[in-house]
Amino acid sequence: NLAARYYYEDRFGGEMQWKPVHRGGDQVYGESVYTSRYEVLGGYQLPIPEHLLFSFSYNDHQQNAAYGETVYRGHQRVGFGQLVWDKNLGAKQKLLLGTTYRYTWYDDNTPATQREGGAENQPDRTSLPGAFAQHEFKASDKFTLLSGLRYDYHSAHGGIFSPRLSMRWAPNEDNIFRLSMGNGYRVVNLFTEDHAALTGAREVVIRNELKPEQSYNVNLNYQRYIPLGSGFLNLEGAAFYTYFTNKIIADFLTNNTQIFYDNLSGHAISKGIALNTELAFTFPLRLHTGITLMDVYQIQRTTE
Repeated sequence: NLAARYYYEDRFGGEMQWKPVHRGGDQVYGESVYTSRYEVLGGYQLPIPEHLLFSFSYNDHQQNAAYGETVYRGHQRVGFGQLVWDKNLGAKQKLLLGTTYRYTWYDDNTPATQREGGAENQPDRTSLPGAFAQHEFKASDKFTLLSGLRYDYHSAHGGIFSPRLSMRWAPNEDNIFRLSMGNGYRVVNLFTEDHAALTGAREVVIRNELKPEQSYNVNLNYQRYIPLGSGFLNLEGAAFYTYFTNKIIADFLTNNTQIFYDNLSGHAISKGIALNTELAFTFPLRLHTGITLMDVYQIQRTTE
C-alpha cells in the first residue's frame, strides 16, 4: 500500500489592523506563518511464509514565518523505515520483533544551525536507529499480559531504553479493565515547537545542552458495554498519572530582554481522570460526550 499527502497553511494574527502588506515590518505588529509539507508513506508485505512487514515514509516540511520584524525560515526532511516480524508462538503467545531507522535533516536561520565563525549554516543531521521486542501472553480468555522493550540510539544523546507493560482483564463480555505502564522520551526542536522564542525582541539564551524530555506514566482504564433495546451505551473511564524529567522550560522572568531555556532541574506532574460516553441507536444516530479533569504542575529544585 502507498499513500501521499500535501498540506499547506497560511496562518496569521496580531493587531486588528494588520494586513499581509505589513508582514515582516514594524508599522503594525502581526504574526504570519506559511507552512508547506508533503509526505509519502507506505507498507510492503514481504513475499515469504513468515509475516514480515516493511513500513516506510518520507516527508519534507518548509516553514516561513514572521513575528513582527523577526523572520524564521526552517526546512526539515525526515526519512523513516521499519521492519517488523510478527510470530505466533502457539495458541496463547505472540512475539513481535522489529528494527527501525529514522534520519532527520534540519536547517533554519536561527543560532540552532549557525556555524561558528562563519556565514554559512550547518544543518542538523540526526541518526536514530532502534530495535524493539514485544511479547503477548494470553493466560486465559479473561486475562492478557503484554510486555515490551525498546532501545534507541540517538546520534547526539546516546542510548535510550523504553520499557512498557500492559494488562487486560475482561471478567465478562460487558466489562473490560486495562492497566498500562511505561516510559518514553521526546527530543525537542526548540524553535519549531516554541514560537514564543521568536516572538518579540528578546534574545534567546540556551543555558546548557538540552537533554531529551522523558516521561513515566501509568494509566488505568475501565470500559462498560450496556446493550439497549434500541442500541447500546458504551461507558469508558480512565485515571492517568505522568511524571516528567528533563522537561524543557522557558524562563521569561529573570531578564526582561532575554528568554532562558534549560531542562527543568526538578520534575513535572500531569495527572487526571477522563470519562467518555457513546450512545448508539439502531437507526443512524450516534451521540458522544466526554469530560477530562487534569492537574498539571512542575516543581523546580533550587540550590542554596
